[in-house]
Amino acid sequence: MQLKKKFMYSGLASAAFLVTSIFMPIVPCRVAPGIPNPIYKWTLCSLNPDKVLGNHIVEYLGYTTSIRDTYILSLLIIFAVAMIFFHYTTGKKTK
Repeated sequence: MQLKKKFMYSGLASAAFLVTSIFMPIVPCRVAPGIPNPIYKWTLCSLNPDKVLGNHIVEYLGYTTSIRDTYILSLLIIFAVAMIFFHYTTGKKTK
């Protein structure tokens, strides 16, 4: 597979993941009530900005509370995973 196709398919996979994560809860996150000394619980969250919990602390990917940062991280992570997958699964074109 050519490098250009790998980039294109990886970009499509990361964009599809991002769109899917807006409608379905597929992103791992830690949720805790907004009190001192919160106890976090791991769950799956969606990246829909309309469904942000007002009185809860939500850490997407266990790292950040910003949805914008989570969009960027998820795009980069899925792109890298797809590139690695295509690198090891597709054969090299021989002449």
